[in-house]
Amino acid sequence: MLWYKAWLETRWRFVFVIGSMMLVWLTPLWLPGAAPPERLWLGLQLGWVLLYIFAAVFLAGAGINTQTMYAATPGFHGSMLFTLSLPVSRRRLLFVRAGLGAIETCVFVAIMAGFALFQGPGATSALQALLYGTRAIVCTLPVYALSVLLACVLDEMWQFMGAGLCWSAVFLLQSRSVVVSRISPLRGMSLVSYPVTAPMPWAPIVASVVFAGVFLYASVLVLQRREY
Repeated sequence: MLWYKAWLETRWRFVFVIGSMMLVWLTPLWLPGAAPPERLWLGLQLGWVLLYIFAAVFLAGAGINTQTMYAATPGFHGSMLFTLSLPVSRRRLLFVRAGLGAIETCVFVAIMAGFALFQGPGATSALQALLYGTRAIVCTLPVYALSVLLACVLDEMWQFMGAGLCWSAVFLLQSRSVVVSRISPLRGMSLVSYPVTAPMPWAPIVASVVFAGVFLYASVLVLQRREY
């Protein structure tokens, strides 16, 4: 029942990100001056990471708040009070909400990653596509987990802004710090930083798993202590 309720709250958001993905796929075909595959590949290199981040932030479960269907809004949805009255722990409710959003995010990233590789120049094997898809999914999870944590302490509107500011700061720091650059999830999910033919970047992958775990654990602690 909780999974179905979470799906009803997030289904239109999932449809929206899938629609945005289709729009990005089709837009380069309308650009003049170059062969569509070349323009498409250039667009993938420049914008794919931004799409991963957008999907992760947009699909992140709003803590135990009931999410609105279409857009970010201040305050909380009125049905949240009904949700809090259900005979279920806050921890379980968080895991259901976060779990469903994580599944939706992983599906989106997997589709995008596969499309990016098979539309790029040169041949890409199924194994290379699988490895990159796995890397992109794992490195997107801390983006998602941080959004879940922010949703536990901020209104939905500020959650989006806060997540954007946090990852903008990481993007700036990774160009100025060797340590941040080596473990940055943003570089781990990128085809520019680590091409598909490069060895698997284990440092950002391991760091992403650790960050995602820490953010999720912090979300549980926040929800268990927060007054509603």
